[in-house]
Amino acid sequence: MKRLAAISLLLALLVAGCRPDEGDVLARVGENVLHRKDVLQLLPEGVTPADSASMVQQYINTWALAHLKVLKAQEVLSADEKDVTDEVRDYRDNLLRYRLEQSYTESALDTTVSEAQMQDYYDTHSQNWKFPYIIAKARIITLSQNSPHYDTIKKTYADTEPEDVAALRELCTSYAERYEEFGGNWMPMPSIAKAVPGLDAESCETIFRGGNKYIKIGDGKDYFIFLTDKIPVGAPAPYEYCRQTIKDAILIQRKQDILLQLEQDLLQEGIESEKLKIYDVEQ
Repeated sequence: MKRLAAISLLLALLVAGCRPDEGDVLARVGENVLHRKDVLQLLPEGVTPADSASMVQQYINTWALAHLKVLKAQEVLSADEKDVTDEVRDYRDNLLRYRLEQSYTESALDTTVSEAQMQDYYDTHSQNWKFPYIIAKARIITLSQNSPHYDTIKKTYADTEPEDVAALRELCTSYAERYEEFGGNWMPMPSIAKAVPGLDAESCETIFRGGNKYIKIGDGKDYFIFLTDKIPVGAPAPYEYCRQTIKDAILIQRKQDILLQLEQDLLQEGIESEKLKIYDVEQ
């Protein structure tokens, strides 16, 4: 309530020049009117009174300019330049076509995609899953150089046996600043590089081209990076990495098929109902 009262007072000050019978009118351009309530609802929660006044004034200016430009155009443009009948008709037709296609696909599209369908798509389009960067599962440990278990973690950060990894994870939970496995998911090398300050994708590609582990020495803390699995540049990415992309591609293809069928049905319906008449162009 205090916020609304403060803003109302600010708005009242901004429109102090309005006549009493204009009520909550903030601005007027010709027949267009901007009301106080229309602006009030746009102000975010927690905004200061000073910022409120500035935002209101900016909104009034933006609103006024939009309408003033239309009035100016009416004054200076020729009759032909002001005739937007064709553009309005084209925009309306395009919008109606879009809404028809959207309605048609929403009602006809089967969004269920089975694992078998995705796996088959992956196998059929294997050349599509090659990327110009390494794809890997990574383990990254951020560790203070003063950690009492620094040497132990340094020796074991690239362990792969399940029981050894479990012991490493438990140790890092207590003594490392960060232990990250990215949920065991496949990651593009650029994303892995972003997780380590001072590294970039290009450097990582060079570092991990011939190996799977690396220690990045930092200022007071080091970063232990181990790739638990790796797909080299140019090799097909794993199915799991491409899964969402594959699902999206299948749904896009289904939409295209639905729209193609819609077009064929419309042509056939048009001919049968005689809404469409095609004449011999050689006549």
